[in-house]
Amino acid sequence: MDNIYPVITLYQPWATWIMREWKTIETRTHPRFSSLQHKTILIHAGMKTDDSDYSVKNPYLSKEQISQNPDEMVNGFILGSVFVSGFNSLYESHSKASLIDCKDTQRWGLFLENIKKFDNPIPCKGEMGIWYFDMKKSEKVKKKRTETLKLPF
Repeated sequence: MDNIYPVITLYQPWATWIMREWKTIETRTHPRFSSLQHKTILIHAGMKTDDSDYSVKNPYLSKEQISQNPDEMVNGFILGSVFVSGFNSLYESHSKASLIDCKDTQRWGLFLENIKKFDNPIPCKGEMGIWYFDMKKSEKVKKKRTETLKLPF
């Protein structure tokens, strides 16, 4: 079994909202995460907390959801794993599952399933883009071996 997983870092509260299964589509304004389709990935909560209107007064969340325990939103930890079942451009109909407007801004989405919150989040410094973590050794690694470019000599 492979113990090395791709990881993406998100600001809080977005990472916690995925672990709570409120956000089942992770969005980007670029298609560079398409390589994650059909893979299990880890969700990392970065050191920054988003204080934009969407994170503070998200129109797609209920009042009950917004009032849930903010102490659960830790920074600098791998919170859990998800399976990326698909990757597509998004439309207005995806806004609720993305917890962000998908009508007025072109967005690309990772469709998330099998969300598993870790009982004990893993402390770790994140990175921009896709990075890799070895669950067996509990450490960051440079790049997943099977995805390393093989030179012809």
